[in-house]
Amino acid sequence: MINFLASLLGQLMRWIYDSLSSSQVEPSNISFYAISIILMTLLVSLIIIPVTVSQQKTAENTQKIKPKMDEIKKKYSYDPQIMQQKMQELYKEENVNPGLSSCLIMIIQLLIIFALFRVMQDTTKFVFPEGIEGIRKDFYWIGDLTQKDPYWFGLPLATSVSQILVQLFSMKTNPQMAEGPMASMNKTFLMMPILYFFMFRGLPAGLPLYYTMSSLIRLIIMVIMHYTIKKPNQVHTNEVKNEKVNNKTSKNKR
Repeated sequence: MINFLASLLGQLMRWIYDSLSSSQVEPSNISFYAISIILMTLLVSLIIIPVTVSQQKTAENTQKIKPKMDEIKKKYSYDPQIMQQKMQELYKEENVNPGLSSCLIMIIQLLIIFALFRVMQDTTKFVFPEGIEGIRKDFYWIGDLTQKDPYWFGLPLATSVSQILVQLFSMKTNPQMAEGPMASMNKTFLMMPILYFFMFRGLPAGLPLYYTMSSLIRLIIMVIMHYTIKKPNQVHTNEVKNEKVNNKTSKNKR
């Protein structure tokens, strides 16, 4: 599975690299190799965008049933087991499954990270079978993206910060991420950026470059979804306004 994904990513990177090198002049401070990783990240993010959208929709739907959740907590606070059972019944009734899409996103990301690690570890096998001599792999302060970032405050830190932003925004838009059955899992999610920081410090810099760009794209999608989907109170307000307008119109006709 990992080798298959690595082969696909390698072919995609090579196609992007060849397209760039045949039609563009390579910039002095960032190589086509680095640009290929960034563009590949964008394409992969577009491919998995249905999962990201589904995650944000789940978060917004959870917001809608929050009053019912609070009522269950208040009513069954004396017995956590019954409260948990009632919560699951509510999720099933409202067709909401908090946490599942978040886990799915993380699994997909981890699979891609493992596959990309194979690509970085053996670039000649997956991307440039003819050899990588004479191919630039620099990215601003990093001389070679197949080697680790020379600065701890570079891409590894950027990866952690971008992931923390994603998690904090998820907690803001999804009440179940901060409380209830998802609370313990959420603590694990918040620990992951710290783990990534130490992990990426010793791995090829192309990996945190991919992960940082992926997190930023995902955050942008989540923000757009959050502010374009109507909130329950907004819908209610609009309905009240429409009702008042209709009543006023009816009175005027009389």
